[in-house]
Amino acid sequence: MNELEKFLRADYEKWKDRDYLHEMVDGKYVGITFGEFIEKVNYLATYLISKGYKDKHIGIYSPNSLAWMIADVAIMNYVGLSVGLAKDWMGDNLDYAIAKCEISCMLYSKAVEDRLEAVKAKYTDVEFICIEDNFDKMIEEGKAQCKEIFALEPVDEDKPAKIVFTSGSTSFPKAVMLSIKNIYSSYEALGRRIQVDTNDVCYLFLPLNHTYGSIFNFLYSLVFGYSIYLTGDIKNMAQEMMMVKPTVFCAVPLVCVKFCEGAKAMNVPLKMLLGGRMRYLFIGGSCLPYDIRQAFIDQGINPMNAYALSETSSGFSIDYPDVTDMDSAGTLLEYVDAKVIDPDEDGVGELAIKGPNVFHGYLNDPEATARAFDKDGYFLTGDLGKIVGTMVYVKGRKDTMLVLPNGENVSAKRICEKVKSADPRIASVKAYIRDGYLTCDIFVNGKENIEGDWQAVIDKVNADLSKFEMIRKFNVADIGSLLKG
Repeated sequence: MNELEKFLRADYEKWKDRDYLHEMVDGKYVGITFGEFIEKVNYLATYLISKGYKDKHIGIYSPNSLAWMIADVAIMNYVGLSVGLAKDWMGDNLDYAIAKCEISCMLYSKAVEDRLEAVKAKYTDVEFICIEDNFDKMIEEGKAQCKEIFALEPVDEDKPAKIVFTSGSTSFPKAVMLSIKNIYSSYEALGRRIQVDTNDVCYLFLPLNHTYGSIFNFLYSLVFGYSIYLTGDIKNMAQEMMMVKPTVFCAVPLVCVKFCEGAKAMNVPLKMLLGGRMRYLFIGGSCLPYDIRQAFIDQGINPMNAYALSETSSGFSIDYPDVTDMDSAGTLLEYVDAKVIDPDEDGVGELAIKGPNVFHGYLNDPEATARAFDKDGYFLTGDLGKIVGTMVYVKGRKDTMLVLPNGENVSAKRICEKVKSADPRIASVKAYIRDGYLTCDIFVNGKENIEGDWQAVIDKVNADLSKFEMIRKFNVADIGSLLKG
């Protein structure tokens, strides 16, 4: 019996009637109990197995929702491989994911239906199921077939059960294979840092297709028993948090900056905008600017930096609540074996890691998997940094990854290739982050080509990119300018 199954069984016995998951419906939060969640997981799994999806790859393409959470646990614990897709994906990213992961069934939301329609015709062997139209029916049909809860055989804890996508230096994201053992490898380390229980409330903002939102926010709630409220509308986060009064929140630096700006503009205490009860604030993606972090500290909230990758099941380093080192990316998790490869005179080199949290490889990509490990079996993160005692410091990337203020990784190589292929006049492209915006310098062959409707070219490129990948600013210059001086 794997650990996920153990927690589901224990939770059903201890907390069956306790409030658990909540989502915003028509301006109000609607929730289900631990017992209702676990029952629906079993019913959906029973339904999917009855339809022949045992050991198949099943996609979830939707914004965060209770249906997403039920489907994810049902698929990965009992059915096959759960494949979470980013709700902003479209065009070639979406096409790539369906083909790469050999998806047999796609559960999708009406919110992304238009994007799916653009590639749907290519996949006549894939069953596309609209969540809003069919999810409740699937649950009911599964319930009719389910003789008793926990009658299904859970997956082996060492078998890949979940796919998450990570940005890479190649053109497309890689499909990271995680097992139940990988996923539940870090909860004890998290439990050393925070004391949470059934009295705590987590406001879940991060996408469930990302490892931190999925694992540390959602799946670990089955360990600690806290309740979860999903963000309904990003524009209304402050209002929702004041309604929910969360004690746990995980965010990226950009969100914290916005909350600080909002508190200043409204002349209200920052802590009040966070609901007034915040105990643990985790920051991932990159470190907070000093002044923003200090603003939270002044309110009695010490942000806890976290660093990890999809390939490490979102486990590498997390601050303890009393750590005040503003430059660190957290305290190394106790159970991992990490090292710095080829450190320079300042101790900075490539961060590498071994441990039960390290993934099973990239789906259908043995070459990329082999390149991801050194000869001693350490996963090569691609991040440059150093480890001082137990403190981790991240200094940058070895490759061409760009990190946006919202924590998203964007492949500079992919963006440059997209722009260059969009117009024959373009000789070279450079992509970078400036003032928080993804920016491109476009170099053309000949000064006569500088003028023109380049905005239309960028608009065409952006139409085939995810929202977070879109080019926000650009400059056009003659390629000859690179040769001067």
